[in-house]
Amino acid sequence: MTTRYATVPPVRPEFEYDLSPLPPQAAQTPLPWQERLWQHAALRKLFILALLAGLWELAARYTDNDLLLPGAWQTAQAFVQGIANGELLARASQSLRVLVQGYLAGVALAFALTTLAVSTRFGRDLLSTLTAMFNPLPAIALLPLALLWFGLGEGSLVFVLIHSVLWALALNMYAGFLGVSETLRMAGRNYGLTGLRYVLQILVPAALPAILAGLKIGWAFAWRTLIAAELVFGASSGKGGLGWYIFQNRNELYTDRVFAGLAAVVVIGLLVENLAFDTLERLTVRRWGMQR
Repeated sequence: MTTRYATVPPVRPEFEYDLSPLPPQAAQTPLPWQERLWQHAALRKLFILALLAGLWELAARYTDNDLLLPGAWQTAQAFVQGIANGELLARASQSLRVLVQGYLAGVALAFALTTLAVSTRFGRDLLSTLTAMFNPLPAIALLPLALLWFGLGEGSLVFVLIHSVLWALALNMYAGFLGVSETLRMAGRNYGLTGLRYVLQILVPAALPAILAGLKIGWAFAWRTLIAAELVFGASSGKGGLGWYIFQNRNELYTDRVFAGLAAVVVIGLLVENLAFDTLERLTVRRWGMQR
């Protein structure tokens, strides 16, 4: 006896539920003003800075020694005075000019090195060998050699800045290139992209979060390396940056100006982080949905 089975799958019954709308009061009730203000990241950061300044002022008043620890208000006065007389701005512009030169050169070299690494096996071995050799080496340790090779000038500072930026950025960039999905790689090959066009149009956009992280790390390394080098190296051709400003005022026992110079270093770091890098992230990786 032959048993026939139905070939039509069973159909499940569908149900539709009517949901009651939200009450008008719940839909139109605004948030309290405290919560609305707390939603702004800038206000939260300002609150943190104000809290740190308050703790600093309390510690200074407890110490009661302006030579050892000037207060936040006294440092702010020295900071405003340094900006008013133009000395602090001149020192900061000198440091930033040297920093931009070394930073851009380091970025260009890192891009060239990682492009060679993702293109050839020799480039991959070269990148891994050089990063293993030079990445653990502190940039400030190369300053004596830089002074011998390039003399008492900006060339020495640019050299150590390139070293501080190059290896950290190259490692992040190469790790980002390795993390690009095979689907995007195959799409690039199907379009006939090779060499530099393949790197610029496929690898760089896909690895942009890792590249931006490397740019941030390289900036932080370069900035603190420059200040440390200026503290040790001093002024070139009678012109010194923020590091020299801090060192000179420390020798003259103007501790409030020392803290004003340190505050300038911190303020520049905050401005670059929140204005430059955050804006770049917002216009690229966050807008493209690659980062939360």
